[in-house]
Amino acid sequence: MQQKKIFYGWTIVAVAFLIGLTQAGVFQNVLSIFLKPMAEEFGWNRSIITGSIAVGSLAGGILSPVIGPYLDRYGPRKAAFWGITILSAGLIALSQLSSIWQLYLFFGTGRMIASGLLALVVTVSVSNWFIEKRGRAMGISQLGSRIGIAFLPLLVQHIILSYGWRTAWAVLGIIVFAFSALPSLIFLKRRPEDIGLLPDGRVLEENLGTETEKPGEEKPPSRFNIENEPVWTRKTAVRTTAFRQLVFIMCVIYLVGAGSNFHLFPFMTDQGLPPTMAVLVITVLSVCAALGGVLFGFLAERISVKKLMGGVLISIGIIFYLVFWAVKEPVWMFIFAVVYGTIRGGVLPLIFLLWTEFYGRRSSGTVLGIAGPFRLAANAAGPVSAAICFDLFHNYWIPFSVFSILLLMAGVLCFVAKPPVSS
Repeated sequence: MQQKKIFYGWTIVAVAFLIGLTQAGVFQNVLSIFLKPMAEEFGWNRSIITGSIAVGSLAGGILSPVIGPYLDRYGPRKAAFWGITILSAGLIALSQLSSIWQLYLFFGTGRMIASGLLALVVTVSVSNWFIEKRGRAMGISQLGSRIGIAFLPLLVQHIILSYGWRTAWAVLGIIVFAFSALPSLIFLKRRPEDIGLLPDGRVLEENLGTETEKPGEEKPPSRFNIENEPVWTRKTAVRTTAFRQLVFIMCVIYLVGAGSNFHLFPFMTDQGLPPTMAVLVITVLSVCAALGGVLFGFLAERISVKKLMGGVLISIGIIFYLVFWAVKEPVWMFIFAVVYGTIRGGVLPLIFLLWTEFYGRRSSGTVLGIAGPFRLAANAAGPVSAAICFDLFHNYWIPFSVFSILLLMAGVLCFVAKPPVSS
């Protein structure tokens, strides 16, 4: 009996996982670990340092609309390799940091690559290779960034305490290149059709768009029907109500995610938690988010994605507000990390699944690319706005409360959003 060959799409998922893992090297969680030692050495305040996140995210927003159509047309292989190479070089250069403009240049460039290029590479690559199993594939691929968020801060904190923050930047840059640059160059492919395959590993007779229909029966459109999947241009996509609704939801996700990721560590230490315990809380939160992402990926194959997304956003909007009381006792902070992290883990796979379900895999790069400037502007605004509020009022009550309200609004909008209709 001939053994069934493993579908090549799972190799794509594995590479996407590695890209997400190393992409976390320029996430807010990691920079927040560098925040205090760099501020102490150079005398910079939190607003100045978080400005590098804003610059990089805004630059990523400019890059995103260009990269999206490129990925749809040519695939992710070369774009991912050169992007990762530039990102890792910037991290290594930060080990020689001496002026604020260097932080903005090197970290900002890395942030631009991660948010404007690599985030699209991960999402578009997986979306193109799966339809029926897209939920689990997306959940597993997003697991990479979650694990990176969980363990890279621990590694960085250890290196900073043992060897200093400059060595930590250099090691981080080497890790990024070693883990994901070459796998991207060797294994990434654009779509299964390019190498004679079909999504989900189906054979030709199982093509989801070739089911027989009864005479006179009109088959309703389905997210699993390859033949009926529309191709959206920039012009037609931006005119739809669904595009504006999804942009708002995505902006809330990235504004709150970036703001909370960066400021949760200093918030906890400001409240008296030791830095090592605060890092451990972030690690527990991130591990639970990683597991939650896979869980919600599987659930998305059985339950409406937009209903799941709405429920997740409303839940984390309520739970996030409880952090003010949870932080008073370490045991409650760890309970918060487990519950909040598990539910929040569903946010990233579900929002990308929602975009692909609304607009199809053939246009995922183009449509997500157009949404990129809005997403990354929100991503830039989250940490900076919270930092400005902290510098003015010396606490996080205002920004964290606004974050909770925005999550509730986005959750309600998910329930009423409807897929666009292509002409």
